[in-house]
Amino acid sequence: MLTVGCTLLVALLAAPAVALVLGSCRALEVANGTVTSLPGATVTLICPGEEAAGNVTIHWVYSGSQNREWTTTGNTLVLRDVQLSDTGDYLCSLNDHLVGTVPLLVDVPPEEPKLSCFRKNPLVNAICEWRPSSTPSPTTKAVLFAKKINTTNGKSDFQVPCQYSQQLKSFSCQVEILEGDKVYHIVSLCVANSVGSKSSHNEAFHSLKMVQPDPPANLVVSAIPGRPRWLKVSWQHPETWDPSYYLLQFQLRYRPVWSKEFTVLLLPVAQYQCVIHDALRGVKHVVQVRGKEELDLGQWSEWSPEVTGTPWIEPRTTPAGILWNPTQVSVEDSANHEDQYESSTEATSVLAPVQESSSMSLPTFLVAGGSLAFGLLLCVFIILRLKQKWKSEAEKESKTTSPPPPPYSLGPLKPTFLLVPLLTPHSSGSDNTVNHSCLGVRDAQSPYDNSNRDYLFPR
Repeated sequence: MLTVGCTLLVALLAAPAVALVLGSCRALEVANGTVTSLPGATVTLICPGEEAAGNVTIHWVYSGSQNREWTTTGNTLVLRDVQLSDTGDYLCSLNDHLVGTVPLLVDVPPEEPKLSCFRKNPLVNAICEWRPSSTPSPTTKAVLFAKKINTTNGKSDFQVPCQYSQQLKSFSCQVEILEGDKVYHIVSLCVANSVGSKSSHNEAFHSLKMVQPDPPANLVVSAIPGRPRWLKVSWQHPETWDPSYYLLQFQLRYRPVWSKEFTVLLLPVAQYQCVIHDALRGVKHVVQVRGKEELDLGQWSEWSPEVTGTPWIEPRTTPAGILWNPTQVSVEDSANHEDQYESSTEATSVLAPVQESSSMSLPTFLVAGGSLAFGLLLCVFIILRLKQKWKSEAEKESKTTSPPPPPYSLGPLKPTFLLVPLLTPHSSGSDNTVNHSCLGVRDAQSPYDNSNRDYLFPR
């Protein structure tokens, strides 16, 4: 195993020389007699044939789509500041007799390619591609030089032709890899046309470690009724992945829209939905998912496009009696947290006065407030009267049980309104018994009812 590892390491370190070993990247050959030029240059075309030599009048015609003609003395035609549209055949004639044809090819040298290789699942070939910054000329060709390194067959060199897609605007090449192969490849892309060539840097990859799925598809975030801190998230595997043979594990991450920190969850294999239990109440969240082969082969996919969702919020009744539910689930990028907070604050400040005015009118409020105040005053009055009554009864009991006062204290007690016999006939009972037995009874000798005197006018 150590020998194998050293062999692979040496091969990777020698990667910069792979393109030179496999073949040189040269400009494409052109047909004999073809004049090549770069855009903006001055080109001289020479009419072939001995009869065109000398001071003869030559008539030139461009065979392209444009109707262009020239007349020269001698067999040379000078074209200044040529462009790609000047590419084509130029016919020279003498006395209406065709003497010869001169092909002109105006082309732009290719730019240096930047190669990237990927494998979207363990059952397909590897794809190496390059996206040029501008559309290449029709004569531009690309070929992939490759070196395969394994422990059984040693090294093998091969070349793969690459095709340009007008739809994808890229060159792509397929490197054949069998299922279960554990080999290294070193590749380099050569791009060439009639006026130049360029080669990419060498790229090395392992047939299994390079596996990278596409991001999960159809991500949906929705609220769960009755759960103000829950969000339900569901998704599907990418179209380029076949779950019949290899399964995917997933990671889910989420954050409030105003936060930059994500909470990341590692989910079980082949789980295509999840419930977030700790979302913030009434706050929009950003959710993303990515996938990887179940046995950790290869790399994690890119994160899926951001999808936003807001947890369920209890509906509130507007003045018109319509249920209003601010819970929303959106797939568009949200505005920043400050704008959302200001808009929600404005909405709350507008709805609150309307709801309060609709729930209680002014007359109802005045009646309820007056009733409450009257009840409180009545309770205070009753408590004070009872307190005074209990105090007066206690003073009477203390007088009946205490010894008679000394003679010198009878002076200020001479007024007649303090004599009890004037109010009630003499009886053998005590004062306390008389007072309680006479409540509510009118005195036959007096036209006035003094039975409640002690209650209404306590001493």
